[in-house]
Amino acid sequence: MPKLRPRRPDGWFGPLVDVNPGERPPTDRERIQQLERENIDLMLALTQVYEELLALQSGGTP
Repeated sequence: MPKLRPRRPDGWFGPLVDVNPGERPPTDRERIQQLERENIDLMLALTQVYEELLALQSGGTP
């Protein structure tokens, strides 16, 4: 959960507080699922770039 230290009126920083206090941090299972989805998206994007590169190298257009 992201936290920040708000600045106090005297110019110093206060204690750490939650940025989104009503939101619970993701569970390990939810975090793993999110990372798996991101990984799949990255692999698909990389595949698309690779296919476009092959098309350009063979003289075609993407």
